[in-house]
Amino acid sequence: MTTSTQPSTLPNTIDVAVIGSGAAGFAAALTARSMGLDVHLFEKAQVFGGTTALSGGVAWLPGNPLMTEGDSADEALNYLRQHAGNRTDDARLQAFVTYAPEMVAYFRQQGFMQVTRMAGFPDYKAETPGGDAADNDGGRSLEPKVFSSRKLGSWRRQLRHRARRLPVVGTMTELRQLAAVRTDLRTFLKAWRAIPRTLWGRLTGAHHLSSGAALIGWLAYAAKRRGIPVHLSTPLQSLHLTEGRVAAVTVLHQDQPQLVRTRLGVILASGGFDHNTELRRAHLPPEASTDYSSGADSNTGDGQLAAQAIGSALSAMDDAWWAPTCQIPGVGPQIVIFERGKPGQIIVDANGNRFTNEAEPYGDFVRAMMRAQRQSGCAIPAFMIFDQTFRERYPVANLMPGITPQSAIDSGLLTRADTLETLAHALGISVEGLTATVTSCNAMAEQGVDTEFGRGSFAFDRYAGDPTVTPNPCLAPITRAPFYALKIYPGDLGAHGGVLTDATGQALDEAGQPIGGLYAAGNCAASPLGGFYPGAGGTIGPAMTFGYIAAKHLAAQASTT
Repeated sequence: MTTSTQPSTLPNTIDVAVIGSGAAGFAAALTARSMGLDVHLFEKAQVFGGTTALSGGVAWLPGNPLMTEGDSADEALNYLRQHAGNRTDDARLQAFVTYAPEMVAYFRQQGFMQVTRMAGFPDYKAETPGGDAADNDGGRSLEPKVFSSRKLGSWRRQLRHRARRLPVVGTMTELRQLAAVRTDLRTFLKAWRAIPRTLWGRLTGAHHLSSGAALIGWLAYAAKRRGIPVHLSTPLQSLHLTEGRVAAVTVLHQDQPQLVRTRLGVILASGGFDHNTELRRAHLPPEASTDYSSGADSNTGDGQLAAQAIGSALSAMDDAWWAPTCQIPGVGPQIVIFERGKPGQIIVDANGNRFTNEAEPYGDFVRAMMRAQRQSGCAIPAFMIFDQTFRERYPVANLMPGITPQSAIDSGLLTRADTLETLAHALGISVEGLTATVTSCNAMAEQGVDTEFGRGSFAFDRYAGDPTVTPNPCLAPITRAPFYALKIYPGDLGAHGGVLTDATGQALDEAGQPIGGLYAAGNCAASPLGGFYPGAGGTIGPAMTFGYIAAKHLAAQASTT
């Protein structure tokens, strides 16, 4: 299929082939092109952007030049070492903390993207050595500025976007501030620009984009200006070795296989195996389901399988970027993040028991959920229980504070009842268990201390909580009818197992030796952080950084040949 992003025919020979058009793919292609290389980007789907375009677009980048307090590589490295365990090698951690700030500075200087700080957003394990609590408005997470897709011209029709767009166009920081409309007017007013921006966009057709779509918008705009061809509907079929080096790819173009030779190499950035049922069944826990994956539907492990076929080692295939998820009828899965930190709700299993700190980072929450399922057999789905006060004060799923249309009840998104007992009966939850748990949690809320799981004791909990609620911003009683429930499932942002790489992004064979001309970045590669999610943007930051590292290393090899 020919689109406006690409020529109608493929070249016979190029310097570099980049497979995949998410953050890692565009980062690699832009870096290679800026170093004078002839690079083409090949995308399986009919749209570009991958999972990144569906995400919040945030990137965790320690030492980035926008941090107001500064950040040493040693501090970031110490933090990562605390949690990465033995699932990665220290050289990759060192490469990440070394090149992340360089990548940000280079991309800003080259005009590849415009980003801003997520003010006050702490690391997810900020209490551990090297963690950043962002107390002084710093923070290691960056987010894209709002982008007008009109800049893309005809390309904008091929940019992947969510099935349902948000009613207000704003950065993640602005959206969080707007969500305080019923609780903190001063916080709400900090994001006032988002409202006239949204209205202006609708009146003028400015087509403003935020979050992941904005990040991809900036990167794609840079690629268009730099003349990088983006070939859509052109999936990878196979990789070809010549004298031990990857020297060509076969892609399917206009339903025909075509060989494209590469003078320097191939960078795989084709995403995880999120929607490959066979690979999920073979590697991921049985509690997980592709039905609740937020990864792009085109992510089926093509890069991993092609690399494995020529001898590449695969690693960390048994894990994913887990995220608690609800299912919005007619839309699909949506991750449940900040709702879990807000006071006045608890999450229980079918016995009515809590099984972890509701506000903890999403990967930890889902791992706890799966452990509870193995122990009790009744934690999937879990149930977020809250009352009318919570519903009036905070967003839930895709519903704004205080607005609960009857369709949300009729579709099954929420269950509502006049009493906790009736709610429990409707959901198949133990009445005795739920009422006892609510009574216990109400008492803890009055004292301001979660004696069971410590909710509200951690920087990330408090960031997601409500600062207007005291003594604990994450705890409030559940007392006011009607009562509600939202079903929670063990979803994911994408699988992160894949091609094993070294600190330069080169793919390694089973003996641990580099495969010449083959690189991988993003969820196509085994996580360089060992599956640890350090803070907001813990996938995109490393993906972009290792796309940059791989392209730099490949370009350096070119200068010696």
